[in-house]
Amino acid sequence: MQQTASGRALTPGVGRRVIIAGGGYAGTTLAVKLAKGLKPGDDLEILLVEPNPCQQALSELDLVAVGPPRPDFCELWHPTVFKDLPVSICYNRIDSVRPDDKTVVLGPRGEGAEEVGYWRLVLATGAIAFVPPVPGLAEHAVTMWSVADAQELQRRIEEQFRSAIVLADRAERRRALSFVVVGAGATGMEIVGTLGQMLPKRARAFGLDPEDLSVHLVEGRPDILYDLPAPLREKVRRRLDKLGVVLHLGAMVERVDDGVVHLADGRELPAPVLCFCGGAKADPDAVAWGLPADPSGRLVVDGRNKIPDREDIYAIGDIAAFRDPSSNRTLPMLAQFAIHQAEHCAVNILAEARGREPEPFEPDMHGEFVSVGPTWGAGWMLKGMHLTGIPAIIMKRLTYVLYWWIVGGVPLAWKRTREMLKMFR
Repeated sequence: MQQTASGRALTPGVGRRVIIAGGGYAGTTLAVKLAKGLKPGDDLEILLVEPNPCQQALSELDLVAVGPPRPDFCELWHPTVFKDLPVSICYNRIDSVRPDDKTVVLGPRGEGAEEVGYWRLVLATGAIAFVPPVPGLAEHAVTMWSVADAQELQRRIEEQFRSAIVLADRAERRRALSFVVVGAGATGMEIVGTLGQMLPKRARAFGLDPEDLSVHLVEGRPDILYDLPAPLREKVRRRLDKLGVVLHLGAMVERVDDGVVHLADGRELPAPVLCFCGGAKADPDAVAWGLPADPSGRLVVDGRNKIPDREDIYAIGDIAAFRDPSSNRTLPMLAQFAIHQAEHCAVNILAEARGREPEPFEPDMHGEFVSVGPTWGAGWMLKGMHLTGIPAIIMKRLTYVLYWWIVGGVPLAWKRTREMLKMFR
């Protein structure tokens, strides 16, 4: 049996191994909560299977792409999180699931693949960026789904600034300093807000006139941020106008050429730097595992986050199509739901290990906040209390401090808090 990255050997015949597939918000939270909740008589072995050694905070990527924070601001390294916890880490991915045998196959098919048995399996492999088949979009746009994406956007911005410096013609320079974001959901808003706030400062540092900059936001629907109440959306639009962001609402992208976005209504936007933030889709590998899935590719689960007719398999986070019993609507792909599902799943697995029945999951959305630049936000909490500006951005950042405290304790939470405070100087 293979050796895990944490140095603990996987032993054959373990009857109560919990395999967690995926190390994002759901998987990491679950592993930490399970490990901290273990008692000597539980006799559980926790194995996290994840190809990447760190988790990335996607909602903070705009700060890496445009602002001063380093990439590690968005990174949470698993070896650091689990170093003092009874969690083994296997840097690999699930190739297939064999529910009848209670095993998963790790790694590629054929030579090198390995079967590992489980007592409970938790699928938490999350989602990937969704790029529609618009001609030229995938070739010319950078998505925003990883630190590598954020670094690529930063590279393109700096490259464009350097190119613009040598242009004597102002019209050419303005065309070179046109930045386009497609998608007015939370991620698109975070990126375009940070571009609007930070690019003028960056332009001055390069000796460029901020008046030559233009930032565009393209959205196919007639409004922005449909998850927020209408009064908050209006305040966000006013904020974008103050930042100089040009909105193109109800505008569909027809095709993308090198440096140009063609809209379906015939308009053309110069786009030497293009960022696509049009959404996400469930990890496509999950469909290949032969488990029931809904039309969007998310795994069907019951009220306990278990796969129907599979008492030993859970699915949580973005990969799971959990229906809110109060509305019968599938939960959106939000970090807060992934974290809450993981915490509840940990309680249920420990209950099962101690001979008790698992309890149904009751989702409760505590609020939602979106940043529109590093120091301004909008959102709601406490069943309808609206906040904008600095109070809202503080609440948004505090949600990450809370998460860092959950998985890394006070030292990690305090370290990240200090880093965030620098943005308000």
